[in-house]
Amino acid sequence: MKVSLDWLRDHVEMDLPVEDVAYKLTMCGLNCEAIEANGTDHVLELEVTSNRPDHLGHRGVARELACILDVPLKPLGLDFPEVAKDTVGNALDEVTSIEVDDDDRCGRYTARVAFDVDVEASPDWLIRRLEAIGLRSINIVVDLTNYVMMDLGQPLHAFDLDLLEGPEIIVRRALRGEHFDAIDGTELELDSDDLVIADSSRAVALAGVMGGAQTEVSGTTRRIMLESAWFDPVPVRETSRRLGLTSDSSHRFERRVDVDGADIASRRFFHLLCRETDGKVLAGCMETTRVGLLATPPAVALRPQRIEKILGVAVPIEEMNSILVALGFERVSESASESHWAAPSWRADCTREIDLIEEIGRIHGLDRVPDFSMHVRVIPEDQQALLIERTKSLLEGTGHHEALTFSFGEEGALKDLEEWWCIGDPWVVRNPVRVNEGVLRRSLLPGLLSCVRGNRLHGVDRVRLFEVARVFHRRDGIDRPVEKLHLAWVHSIHDPVAGADPCREIRGIADAVLEMLRLDNSARSSMTWNPVSGGSGMLPETAAALDLSSERLGLLGAVCIDGVSGETWCGEMDLGTLIDHAKFSHRYSEFSRYPGVRRDLNIVVEESVLWRDISSEVESAQLGHFEELTFVDVYQGKQVPRGQKSVTFSMAFRASDRSLTREEVDESIDGLMQRLKSRFQAQLRT
Repeated sequence: MKVSLDWLRDHVEMDLPVEDVAYKLTMCGLNCEAIEANGTDHVLELEVTSNRPDHLGHRGVARELACILDVPLKPLGLDFPEVAKDTVGNALDEVTSIEVDDDDRCGRYTARVAFDVDVEASPDWLIRRLEAIGLRSINIVVDLTNYVMMDLGQPLHAFDLDLLEGPEIIVRRALRGEHFDAIDGTELELDSDDLVIADSSRAVALAGVMGGAQTEVSGTTRRIMLESAWFDPVPVRETSRRLGLTSDSSHRFERRVDVDGADIASRRFFHLLCRETDGKVLAGCMETTRVGLLATPPAVALRPQRIEKILGVAVPIEEMNSILVALGFERVSESASESHWAAPSWRADCTREIDLIEEIGRIHGLDRVPDFSMHVRVIPEDQQALLIERTKSLLEGTGHHEALTFSFGEEGALKDLEEWWCIGDPWVVRNPVRVNEGVLRRSLLPGLLSCVRGNRLHGVDRVRLFEVARVFHRRDGIDRPVEKLHLAWVHSIHDPVAGADPCREIRGIADAVLEMLRLDNSARSSMTWNPVSGGSGMLPETAAALDLSSERLGLLGAVCIDGVSGETWCGEMDLGTLIDHAKFSHRYSEFSRYPGVRRDLNIVVEESVLWRDISSEVESAQLGHFEELTFVDVYQGKQVPRGQKSVTFSMAFRASDRSLTREEVDESIDGLMQRLKSRFQAQLRT
């Protein structure tokens, strides 16, 4: 909204530099974004919020300044001479009439008529005012409608009365497909949801948006009819958006103009017209108003103690009353504990006590509210959420797409898969969204496998999905579902590539998750992958389970989906329990600048000895300068006695302060072999 400083001085007496005016307006909530010089005048670019349409006129901005400066607003000139009949002896009701067919959308409509009007160029003062805020001058009548709109915030429209067909003005819905030529030259096809101003045969204006070209005021106009109305904001906005037609009028009507302002703006227009021309105005005003539209809104209670509690500062009662009166509020009643205030018609946004407190606070000055000390406490990042996001990133990085399936499922679908995780009946929902999905899921795999089936049946030959979500189990002694966080992933291939090993891929995902979580040593050493013979829902000879002592943490293997060819492999892990065993704190040390020494060992042990046991023994030996252990190979054949196997692994040693000698490494290796021989009867293979 562009506001002229000289124009503001027409409404309020002030002698302040433009910078001070801009600062005061900004501090009361009417932010000044720029100041431009315009000759001896200055123009302020103000940011007007959508709930303050009264600021879309100079009078509304001046009211704020008058309140801040504690000076009165200058009165508006609204008087003008009237004549009873025109040159041919007709009174106003004989010249025109108004019929409103849709008073829901047109709550108020007023019309006044002037005759013997010389439509000529505007006076210099009017041209300067309009050009200062970016409007061009057209003629005295059109310029005055624009001036009053920018002055009071109430749009007006003037018709050439002699170009209207018939004496009656009808406010109605447009006919579907009705043609309309806007005053800006746009040709439009209207809809039945559009509201129009029409004469006896056609639409002559688009209500609240723009006038029509057929009845615009020109140099030949001698009689005018001035429309000043109140239209419902929502239909105006819908019409403007649908037709792509915006104007200064629609911008104001969309934000709800002052319902009392229609008559005031009309009188202001004719006051200025009669002052600048010799035109004559017919006595009276044609008007229709919807019942209840002009009713006084209910008074709002205001408590001084509440003001202090909200603002943090006590505002004197006299100052509080002075602010509200200056802003146009009317005091209805007052007692020792509270007062009641009626909001002015241009402040439809003030309906609650907190709204009045905001008005008092911004005028009193929020900069005058004392500062309060505030203690800032840093909330640590949720480690569980962080590991969940890292898990998702890991799966996405391996080519999986995240799926989101329903928490409800069908009872009996892939029952073995679910019961492997949770023995007992599932939790039944009393009012399921879908009839066939009436139980809470106990596993994520049935939902993912359903997604696989849908994709494969629609021609997607390769499907890689994962999901991290909650499942719902039963537990003895707890009469409610126990939620657990699971991770599940599936691979489904129509034509497996020769040489590919989907089992290793599925197992590799599980190992990568375990590695990423950095499980504590006790949990890591106690975890084992064990074959599953049956009852898991997996195909025979494919299933393996991850166990921690007697606790089930994971399951992977192949499944058969009816009607889907190829191979489908899947896995599921109890991610919540794994995260409980994750290490959230990590220690780092500086890299050594010295070269390392690597030794390969090939030992022969009993076939029953597991690599997990060998690696645990190496880790627990606490060898000097030991850095890394890597598994290389295992061999069983002619060169190894029956019932034994050869295990090859590599060990790396490095010192942080010097290069290691061969003797130091040999000493560590000899000590390790003594431990392995003592525990596993291990022998170096020669």
